[in-house]
Amino acid sequence: MIGRIHEHAIFRRLGREGVRVRVGSVWCSVLVDPALSQPCVAYALGRHTGSAVVRNRIRRQMREILAANTNQLVPGYYLIGAHKEATALSFQELTQTMLQLITTAKQKVS
Repeated sequence: MIGRIHEHAIFRRLGREGVRVRVGSVWCSVLVDPALSQPCVAYALGRHTGSAVVRNRIRRQMREILAANTNQLVPGYYLIGAHKEATALSFQELTQTMLQLITTAKQKVS
């Protein structure tokens, strides 16, 4: 199960202390917290990414990819975003990119 980030203080900590990783058109900022029992995720998809319909589609796809691969996420806080180029990716390409992102992030925080 994946939790959500609600507190503004966590977003500030992610900005200051988070480890940043980018793979292709997808990026994330990770802050490992061993006190958590599950990963907590937020998405940063601004208007530059596309229309609301496009942003919501990408967010739903990312959520589905992470839910299917929860066991690969280290407990902590994740802020995940995408650039406009991500809108052209198929679901399979987005899945591969997200899995690479998770693997790279895990290596950087270990």
